[in-house]
Amino acid sequence: MTLERFAAIMDAYGTSPARWPADERAAAEALLAETPAAQALAAEAAKLDLMLAAAPVEAPSAALVERLMAAHPRAAVVTPAPQQDKGFFRRLIEVLWPYGSPVIPTGALAASVMLGVVLGSVAEVSVLNLSPANAASAEMETGERLVALALADATWPEEWMQ
Repeated sequence: MTLERFAAIMDAYGTSPARWPADERAAAEALLAETPAAQALAAEAAKLDLMLAAAPVEAPSAALVERLMAAHPRAAVVTPAPQQDKGFFRRLIEVLWPYGSPVIPTGALAASVMLGVVLGSVAEVSVLNLSPANAASAEMETGERLVALALADATWPEEWMQ
């Protein structure tokens, strides 16, 4: 740590070591403890710190706030475009789905309905073609197949085949 860098730290951050840059704090504290010139710089900076602390803080004027807000592009107030009169159905959709465009949930619903229709039309419907006497055993066999499928059982136990 040089005396010039220590002076720059005093000018920028003041005399409180807590405000000094963390990576230079230990070196600055060591220089302050060992060097009388650094101690003199710290004493001068302490006087400035006391004067700044005693100065009254006033609220900024409205003109200053307006100038600052106009100079800051992200804080500029954007006036919304005039709203067109929305139809009944558009207002109803906005009431039911206020999270933006309803296209994604509508598409997901349509896809799930189509998947159900396709799976329902492809599924084996052998139970409907059986006589009432054989319908009960066919239902049991279908249930056993579902249990085996759910348990990922590749081989059926013999008692299930009865």
